[in-house]
Amino acid sequence: MSDLDMSALRRLWKSGPSRLEGYSKHYYTETPDGDELELDYHFAREMVKITLTMASERGRQYVAVIKKGVVLQERDFSGNRDADLSSRISRFRDWFEYFPDNHVLSSMGGAYGLPMKSRLHQDLIRESRAWENLKPLRMADEFRRYMDRKKRREDRVQGIIPRLLRRLPAEALDLAIGLAMFAAFLSGKLGPGEFAFLGGLYGLATGGLDWLWRQREPFIPKILFFHGLAAWTVWHEMQLRLWGIFL
Repeated sequence: MSDLDMSALRRLWKSGPSRLEGYSKHYYTETPDGDELELDYHFAREMVKITLTMASERGRQYVAVIKKGVVLQERDFSGNRDADLSSRISRFRDWFEYFPDNHVLSSMGGAYGLPMKSRLHQDLIRESRAWENLKPLRMADEFRRYMDRKKRREDRVQGIIPRLLRRLPAEALDLAIGLAMFAAFLSGKLGPGEFAFLGGLYGLATGGLDWLWRQREPFIPKILFFHGLAAWTVWHEMQLRLWGIFL
C-alpha cells in the first residue's frame, strides 16, 4: 500500500448506488491477490454490509452485517452457515485506511479492528479546502451538515443521567408551552374543542421536533401526556353536556 501514490489511492475503491433494497451506496475494490471487497451502506439505519470474496479459497464468499459498531451477522455465504470473520476481514485493514467515506467507517465503529477515520479523507480535505471556499454555498447542504453535527453530538452522550440532563431544558420548554395552553383552556380563553385539537397536535409536534430537529428519540410519555389532556378535555365536555350543564 505504501508504494501507491495519492492518485492511485483515490481510485482504490469504486463507488456507486447500491442494488440492495434500503441501501444507498455501494463500494467495491479488488486486491492484487484477487480478493474482492464489497460494502453496501444503509444511511438511515447506519448499517454496513460487507461481502468478502476470497480468491485464495476458490471464490468462497463471506458476509458480515454491522450496525453502529455491533456485528449483527457473520455468514459463510457459500456454505450457508455462521462463521467467525474476524481474521479474514481484519487482514484488509490497510485497504480501509484509504476508504473514501468516513460515515461508513464510523458506522462500523471499529469492528474487526478497522479504522474509524480515513487517511485519504484527511488528505483530500487539505487539498480541496481552497476549492471548497470558491464553490457557491447551498442552504440544503449547509442544513444537512448542521443536522449531521447535531446527531453526532447527541450520539456522543452516554449514560442515563447525562442524557436526561441534556434533554431537560428542551423537555421543560415543551411542557411549559403545553401547560400554558391548558391554563388558557381553564381560564376560558380556549374552548374545549380548540384545546383538544391544539393539545393533540402539539403532542405530535413535540415528538416530531425531537426526532427531526433535535436528532433524538421522541419522549413518548410527553406525547401521551398532551394527548391525555386533550382526551380528558373532550370527556369532560361530554360529561357536562350529558348532565345539561353548558359553559
